[in-house]
Amino acid sequence: MTKEKPRRSTLWDEIKRRKVVRVVIAYVLVGWGLIQIADATIEPLRLPEWAGTLVVWLVALGFPFAVVLSWVLDITPEGIRVTGDVEDETAENEAEAPATPPDNSIAVLPFVNMSGDPDNEYFSDGLSEELLNLLACLQSLRVSSRTSSFALKGKTIDMPTVARRLGVRHVLEGSVRRAGSRVRITAQLIDAVEDRHLWSETYDRELQDIFAVQDEISRHIFNAMKLSLTVDEQQAIQCTTDNVEALDYYLRGRELYHRTEPGHLDKSREKFEQAIRIDPQYALAWAGLTYVFVETYWYKDKEEGWIERADEASRKAVELAPHLAESHAARGLALRAAEQFDEAEAEFEKAIAINPRLFEPLHFYAQMMRSMGQYERAAKLFLRAADVRPEDYQAMAIASNMYEAFGDIQRAIEVSTETIERVKRAIELNPNDSRALILGAGAWQTVGNETKALAWAGRAYEVDPGSSGVMYNTACIYSKLGETERALDLLEKAVEFGGRNKLYYENDSDFDNIRDHPRFKALLERV
Repeated sequence: MTKEKPRRSTLWDEIKRRKVVRVVIAYVLVGWGLIQIADATIEPLRLPEWAGTLVVWLVALGFPFAVVLSWVLDITPEGIRVTGDVEDETAENEAEAPATPPDNSIAVLPFVNMSGDPDNEYFSDGLSEELLNLLACLQSLRVSSRTSSFALKGKTIDMPTVARRLGVRHVLEGSVRRAGSRVRITAQLIDAVEDRHLWSETYDRELQDIFAVQDEISRHIFNAMKLSLTVDEQQAIQCTTDNVEALDYYLRGRELYHRTEPGHLDKSREKFEQAIRIDPQYALAWAGLTYVFVETYWYKDKEEGWIERADEASRKAVELAPHLAESHAARGLALRAAEQFDEAEAEFEKAIAINPRLFEPLHFYAQMMRSMGQYERAAKLFLRAADVRPEDYQAMAIASNMYEAFGDIQRAIEVSTETIERVKRAIELNPNDSRALILGAGAWQTVGNETKALAWAGRAYEVDPGSSGVMYNTACIYSKLGETERALDLLEKAVEFGGRNKLYYENDSDFDNIRDHPRFKALLERV
């Protein structure tokens, strides 16, 4: 990676954020309307012929002023204000980041697809994620999350900046060139703080040797970072398939699972199922299938069949790989979806015992406690999840909500303050992260800044107007502000767009102000 100043956001990102396009469209429509009105009224009102020309000139002359004002000013619920730069809200975090991240920390950046075929992107991304997940099995190693590392994909940023933004000392990066049955993989481990290479290697192999390449890369990393593995960790990092074609379909399924466009869950399910048809003993594919079944049930189709299929898939994952925390996390998620909460709790505890630094079981467990109204336990679990991923803002944000729910306002404010810092760093990586914006909005409300809370909620809605999560969390803000009708409007819209987890609606303390309202009661009947 070359050393040059990172771009905070593209010009197009700024144009969208400052609503320039919206203003231009509105101005053109209004201007066209004024010209039509002038043309229709000049003769009846006996105005001079040059009056129509004057209107056209005034509309044309006003256009550049409208564009400039839309760039500089912003209309908010609190009035007109000068639009600030994204950097103004986030630059301070680079200065506050620790000067030297811990030595036992690493980020795996997305490997670059050098194949010349965009359809092979899933393979280069998948290999990166496989290595990331493998490293995350080591309890002595702090690994930056996929979300944070992949936010840097395609960006040219110098290594010290990567270290500062992700809070890591080491970075693994590389490239993949796939041609038929052969693959060339280049990998290099870098001390990102000092910007120096520790190790690099190029592998020209048959595709079926991909598992050996992963093992070699991981061994080089362990040696360079002077890491020693326990017996359990050595077992945990073993791949659960030796079939390249099954791995290929699994990587495709996982890449599709991480997407957000319509139909991604159906496509992801097909790939996981194909991986299992090729290798029925592939535990991670069964675990991935469980996640897809549960999310399909929660967000798309409430047919009971999805719960049964998730139950079957998760049982298979545990049967095939009981030593993997991922298997028990999937089993716990399936049991939670079936509302077998005691059994789900036992599975999450098993997953955490196997790998205390795996984010998913901690987060799933915390979400379950939250949905059951056990706010104090949920808060502690969310903070543990946030500790596993120091760059993750979601667990921290929800932990603050939990403290607020059971009355520890001071602790809620403290956690919200940290949430805001994490959210700012996330927005720096991705200015259009609607999830970060809306959770940051809730944190601003908790610390008492309602102006920023509403402004950030508005930005989240502009970025992702079809997100039920944005609608739900914005409703929380308005409910706490006492704007009942507005909150209910948003909640009803959230349900229409797929936000149908009834336990959240029933137990979320943010809705205590509106819980007895007839519209809220009717909404619960619909969920």
